[in-house]
Amino acid sequence: MPDARPPRTPPARGRWRLLVAATLAVALCTGYLSATLGHRLDHGSSWWHGADAESRTEGPRTELRFAFNPGRQITFGASIRNPGPSPVTITGIAVDDGPADQHVFKVARLAANPAVDDSTAVVFYPATAAPFGSIRVGAGMELPVFVTITIPDVEQAPGAGLFFDDLAVDYDVLGLPRHQRVPMGFRLLVHSASGYVPR
Repeated sequence: MPDARPPRTPPARGRWRLLVAATLAVALCTGYLSATLGHRLDHGSSWWHGADAESRTEGPRTELRFAFNPGRQITFGASIRNPGPSPVTITGIAVDDGPADQHVFKVARLAANPAVDDSTAVVFYPATAAPFGSIRVGAGMELPVFVTITIPDVEQAPGAGLFFDDLAVDYDVLGLPRHQRVPMGFRLLVHSASGYVPR
């Protein structure tokens, strides 16, 4: 004999629990996306250059100046700071984040002096820098990196130059890959005093 009773509806308590669980899931997802997408890296407290460059500070701007010499490689150091609140893993660093065949400066080498303890001091030691690989940077910590670039063989007017003031950084935060142009805290200028015409 068929059951003539009407179908049972879930009790109010079950619906309430389902609503609370759904609300918590949405809040957790929103918090996760806010924490990861809102996480920004910044320039660190220090930078480095060898004897082949000079630095100038005028007002709030510091400039690191190299002489223009096509095909020559130059190396500078910059520190990348993770202000927190979560640790990040830096997976890649470039001077330009456009298509590779359109990069003005080609990165020849990357190296780093990762911290050996929880010290927040930034140390630039070119002789002991290791080739760059994925490196974890804790909250409030800085990563000093050495970037070697090749000066392009391009025409320059007298007194002109090529410059940039940030790095294109790939990193993971809470498992989510991110990409950001991170300021270096200075402007790097490759200056051509007398101009240059490619042969």
